[in-house]
Amino acid sequence: MAEKSEYPSNWPIEWNQFKMGNQESFRKIYDFFFDRLYWYGSKISPDSELVEDCIQELFLKLYTNRENLSETDQLEFYLLKSLKLTIYQKLRYQNRLEELSQPLDSFNLELVVETDESEGCDTERIRMVKESILSLSPAAQEILYLKFYSNLGYKEIGKMMGVQPDSVKKQVYRTIGRLKEILAEKYLEFFIMCFRA
Repeated sequence: MAEKSEYPSNWPIEWNQFKMGNQESFRKIYDFFFDRLYWYGSKISPDSELVEDCIQELFLKLYTNRENLSETDQLEFYLLKSLKLTIYQKLRYQNRLEELSQPLDSFNLELVVETDESEGCDTERIRMVKESILSLSPAAQEILYLKFYSNLGYKEIGKMMGVQPDSVKKQVYRTIGRLKEILAEKYLEFFIMCFRA
């Protein structure tokens, strides 16, 4: 999983500057969020070219329609949700031309542990964590990704998933509880560390 950059608190200012035509603000938003969008998009579709095309299409739409965009103090949520819709639109279009290799509700949270992150963690432990995550439903995997990797709260995750915030919270606790049973407490600590890396 990619290393998380420090999340600035002044995105609403940059967003408003971008809406007024500030090129530097647009560049900052693009540069900061591109990797985050790519990692999220790659969990929805394994087609890296499609994901990159969707990100470019998203930013082109934003730039073209910048004067009509609404204000937001949840920029990451806004961009992630917009990318998800863009990818689904592309996949639905492809589905009309050829059979999809995966359903539209797929989400593959494949855990990648860097060598320096895994020091002191045996191979068996890492294998158990990966297998446990992959045993979860696509929706549960997506909720965990949004909760532990993105800067989204239960309310925003609920909007992303089309469910109530309380349902998201229950799902997180239920999933963590299941992982505790599978992995035991020492493995859960490693699991949380992987998401926060």
